[in-house]
Amino acid sequence: MRKTVYKILALGLCMTACALSGSCSKDELGPSIFDATEYPLDPNSITFPLDTFCKKNFLEPYNLKYIYRMEDTGSDMSYNLVPCSYDQSVTLAVLCKYLWYDVYHDSIENGELFLKKYSPRIIHVIGSPAFNPAQGTEVLGTAEGGLKITLYNANNLSPDNIDYMNEYFFKTMHHEFSHILNQNANRPNEFDRISNGKYNAVNWNDTEELVALGQGFVSPYASSQAREDWVEVISNYIVKDTITWNEMMENASFQWEYVKDVDAVYWDKLDKKVKNGTADRDSVGFFVRGTSTSGDETSTYGIVRKVIQRDDDNKYAVPDADGNIIYLHTSGIVGDEVIRQKLDMVRTWLAEYFDMDLEKIRMGVQRRQWLTDSNGDFVFDSDGKFINNLTYVRADGTSVMDSLRQEVLKFSK
Repeated sequence: MRKTVYKILALGLCMTACALSGSCSKDELGPSIFDATEYPLDPNSITFPLDTFCKKNFLEPYNLKYIYRMEDTGSDMSYNLVPCSYDQSVTLAVLCKYLWYDVYHDSIENGELFLKKYSPRIIHVIGSPAFNPAQGTEVLGTAEGGLKITLYNANNLSPDNIDYMNEYFFKTMHHEFSHILNQNANRPNEFDRISNGKYNAVNWNDTEELVALGQGFVSPYASSQAREDWVEVISNYIVKDTITWNEMMENASFQWEYVKDVDAVYWDKLDKKVKNGTADRDSVGFFVRGTSTSGDETSTYGIVRKVIQRDDDNKYAVPDADGNIIYLHTSGIVGDEVIRQKLDMVRTWLAEYFDMDLEKIRMGVQRRQWLTDSNGDFVFDSDGKFINNLTYVRADGTSVMDSLRQEVLKFSK
């Protein structure tokens, strides 16, 4: 999401000032009305370690100001917001460097120059979520004019849960940063035409994730409009691990539908058969939410299910002669093919305009998030899942997070 009101307002003020003075270019400018004095950090302040870390790792190399003391003038006060705690601000700062800035710095030729040129000038950290009760949505982050990124809900940041952390923080960072890149180089017009007529700017938040995948969108938010679709492809591909991404593509290869008024008794009966192994989940679907009640009991469910050949009542599957489910694509869209087409466009665009190798960026993030062996290969647990590299306890009894936090704590001396 981007906010453009400040950019427009600033332009209007500039034009007004020029009109009143007659000419902007010929006037001699006096001293700045803003305090440009650089004040030294106070070593006796309790926040001195984080302030020094931010100065050394963000301000000096990238001209980036990391603001963790919430500023009223820089916050959207239409939300009920609270500041981020100091400890959580430390955690987010070191992770921003480790999983974002260091990855781009190391993966792109002249990475420091790239970040200095395209990085936002301000990262503003807010402790609480930004809920919009009227729409039932939550703002995860905003990018304003390519200059400022605001991150919400930082008090709930947890390195223990990488999937949650990616969804609420790092996917947002790559999403908003990709908006900034898009402001510097237009995405191809062909991209906007791929899903033309399928975007829903008003009710995208009512779209189920599986339904969006089947329509060729990596997320419901991607289905809101083309510019959000573009950056959602980039951000999701970077942060999703290979297993998750492959599962998304598998689900996207089917067409899904949301059926709001499925009889609860009927669905519960079939659901038990699925759990007993006597029915196929593809023919039953997945429960989403109760949609109506009769007395104290739910009478109908909302179900998201694959589009298959069903009987005249649109309930039970009608298989082929061999008993196989017949999957349908009545929309004419094969979601995984659409997503891969979009991803190819993104990959080419990043390489052409920014000399960025998307695969290298992605692997840089993945190998920092998930545990790898001495050969750089991923390590899996007994269930075949990736192991959290950030909190994994190493032979010396420490974790990556311990080492990252030490980069801040060392300045307390």
